[in-house]
Amino acid sequence: FIPCVAPGYNDLRVRPWNAENKRPREDGAYYDRMWTAAIDSGATLVAVTSFNEWHEGTQIETAVPFASSRDGILPYEDYAPHPPSFYLDR
Repeated sequence: FIPCVAPGYNDLRVRPWNAENKRPREDGAYYDRMWTAAIDSGATLVAVTSFNEWHEGTQIETAVPFASSRDGILPYEDYAPHPPSFYLDR
C-alpha cells in the first residue's frame, strides 16, 4: 500500500461537469490532513499528486497569480496570501 497525498483537486477548467470531485485546498489544511493520514497509515512510501498538474489544481510547485484575458476562463489557483513556494516549504 502506498498512500497518495495532494494539495486539493479542481479540474473544472478542463472538466466543468466534475464539480462533485472538487477538493478545496483550504489554505493548506487539506494537504496537511492528507500527509497526517499517510504517515499514520504506517506506509514506508508516500506518493505526491502532483508537482505541476495546473489543469487539475493539484500543483505544488512555485505558483504566482495568473488569470487568462479570455472571458469564461477560470484563473489558475495560486497560494495567496502565502508566498509562491508555500507548498514546497511545508
